[in-house]
Amino acid sequence: MRRWFVRLTLGMISGAVLFLFSLVAVHWFGSLLWGGVILGGGLLVGCNIGLEVLKRHYQVTTPQAIFRLLNWS
Repeated sequence: MRRWFVRLTLGMISGAVLFLFSLVAVHWFGSLLWGGVILGGGLLVGCNIGLEVLKRHYQVTTPQAIFRLLNWS
């Protein structure tokens, strides 16, 4: 569970970075980078949905429960 939580969170972060970088780079390098925008947005949304499903399935919806899951409490 912890491994999936961390992977999905890192997937969301990398998707957001790819999305924003590609969106800015499209302005300078042309329309070839729209694939990166679509891929980054898909990764961001897909990992977000997966993370929410995982959190609800294991009932880890409060910040305190997430900290306990990550052993940060």
